[in-house]
Amino acid sequence: MAQAVFEGDLNQFNPNNPFAGDERIPVQFYMGAVQNDSKTTEAGRPIFDDVECIRIFNSKDNIVDRPVRDMDKQRWPRQYSAWKAGDQEAGLSGTRLDQWGVLTRAQAEEFKYFKIFTVEQLAEAPDSSSHNFMGFQKYKALAKAYIEMSRGQAPILKLQEQLEQANGTIASQKDQLDKMAERLERLEKAAKK
Repeated sequence: MAQAVFEGDLNQFNPNNPFAGDERIPVQFYMGAVQNDSKTTEAGRPIFDDVECIRIFNSKDNIVDRPVRDMDKQRWPRQYSAWKAGDQEAGLSGTRLDQWGVLTRAQAEEFKYFKIFTVEQLAEAPDSSSHNFMGFQKYKALAKAYIEMSRGQAPILKLQEQLEQANGTIASQKDQLDKMAERLERLEKAAKK
């Protein structure tokens, strides 16, 4: 049986600093978007919440990509602070322009340049922003129409979610009844013997 061999440098190990050496690991903090299921159901359209995320590049074949944990902020405080200092999208909630499907990626990036990140922000953007790019009024009107249309779908989506929950409950209860029937049948057979 082959034994595992440690190939690291023990001189870099510091029991007083469990994160020693981590500064050499490339990391990227970024703002990720995670769909908020309850808000999505309520609004009738996809609603995303911003979540701080991290990519840890352990090797070219091992990249960890997940939401940030408190430990990550302690392991890479310099990188985290630098990222937070330049962050402009933190705390957004709504339908992200790059998730909307109406705009090209380039158009969504152009809106981001003007600090418009969500469909809701676009719908409420002042008309004075229209001189910044072509088609602004058209996209603003589409955003307003999308939000209004979504409001009409919200009750349908809520009913659909309730129906799925009820179907799940019914299936669970049916499974329990089937198990009880099998048990009762076994008990009756045992009593006849």
